[in-house]
Amino acid sequence: MQVMDAEQNDQNVTAHPSPPPPPPQTLSKSAQKRQLKQQRMEAKKAERRAAMKEHKKKEGDRKRKEWEEMLASVDEEERLKLIESRKGLRKERMEKRSEEKGKKTQRLTNAKEHGQNIVVDLDFSDLMTPNEINSLAQQSHLFFEHFNSKSSPSRIRR
Repeated sequence: MQVMDAEQNDQNVTAHPSPPPPPPQTLSKSAQKRQLKQQRMEAKKAERRAAMKEHKKKEGDRKRKEWEEMLASVDEEERLKLIESRKGLRKERMEKRSEEKGKKTQRLTNAKEHGQNIVVDLDFSDLMTPNEINSLAQQSHLFFEHFNSKSSPSRIRR
């Protein structure tokens, strides 16, 4: 008896589905246009990233193939010389990069301790449109890069 009641309840539930969700709030025409533009921009951005990734992969494969062909075309002694010279160049690049990073860290540490203070107030983004926020982000990025690349950078506070 209880099994039959449970089956009937299951049938009643499937026969009477829950009410559909309320329709989403309709956006104004300009808001819809903004939303579509944003979606198109995001789609293009994804396509560009995929294309760039594919290009990098192809370029890496091409360089690797050239290197392997060059190694295959020379005798053993020349091959060892080429490999050693390539390792030496890589080591020099890494040392130079490490040295530059150390100098930059020292410069920024010095600026933090002794540099002139610059304060940037960014506490008004809630009053800005998305385009204005993007513009502000680009300007801030350029601002920070400009001051960090100077020989005597300033201390920037947000």
